[in-house]
Amino acid sequence: MTNQHIGKISFSLQGSMLSAHFRAMANPCSIYLECGDSPDDSFKKIATLIAQEAWRIEQKYSRYLNNSVITKINTSLGQKVNIDAETYNLLTLSDTLWRESKGKFDISSGVLRSLWNFDNQKQLPNKETVQELLKYIGWGKVNFDQSKIILPKGMQIDFGGIGKEYATDRCADIGAQLSPKRLLVNLGGDIAARGDKNRQNPWLVSIESKNGNGAIWKKLKISSGAIATSGDVYKSFIINGKRYGHIIDATTGYPIENPPRTVTVAAPNCTEAGILTTLAILHSDKAEDFLKQNKRPYWLQF
Repeated sequence: MTNQHIGKISFSLQGSMLSAHFRAMANPCSIYLECGDSPDDSFKKIATLIAQEAWRIEQKYSRYLNNSVITKINTSLGQKVNIDAETYNLLTLSDTLWRESKGKFDISSGVLRSLWNFDNQKQLPNKETVQELLKYIGWGKVNFDQSKIILPKGMQIDFGGIGKEYATDRCADIGAQLSPKRLLVNLGGDIAARGDKNRQNPWLVSIESKNGNGAIWKKLKISSGAIATSGDVYKSFIINGKRYGHIIDATTGYPIENPPRTVTVAAPNCTEAGILTTLAILHSDKAEDFLKQNKRPYWLQF
């Protein structure tokens, strides 16, 4: 995530539907807001406020920005860092996911970024190097409460596994507070809809094929709630015929083996949907068994 595109937003109006397009968290993002019969500048202001919330969260939690909360924590050298309620809630959620996944999901696995970049990677990291970095991973070593966090020296945390989904929910909630009209927020494929309580005009959401290149695999209808997708369509590489996806098992330091190519889940909010997609991939070839137990609608590509 970078701040390169912060503040840039374009608008278009088709009939009674205003669309706004911008970039946040290294992804193309869109807002669709129903304006009614008399669209005016107030709807552009609403869309702008929604986009600003996405940028706020990016600036606060991006690991790439020098003044972000995450950077302050990661460069604290084992010293106490004061935190606010929002950060505490995200840390608490991360703690729950760490426990639910038996350590496979671990926001303290940030040091592994130096070995796995999934951007035209040509060779596997040295096993000894992976083992050495595992010493700096382990959420159980982190001390935090409502007012502070103490991250041991050499460790790094990263909200990448939950941050965009959280931002999607926050953006959709702000839009719903500002307008009772139908609203859809799409932050890089994480989607939340608000405002259509009667379910008369569902949105049509396209799920991309595992083969990429914009090909559509399936179209889903959503009136309210959220949809999230995780997968390796654009974040993977192949070496010796074996595909390595970007979701890493923090207990081994290596990508999950034999997961579904993509997992899509519908849930009341995007944070829950995103959590379920990630946990499903962490269950590897048992992903569908896990999803059946959670009783949320899901779609898998293998």
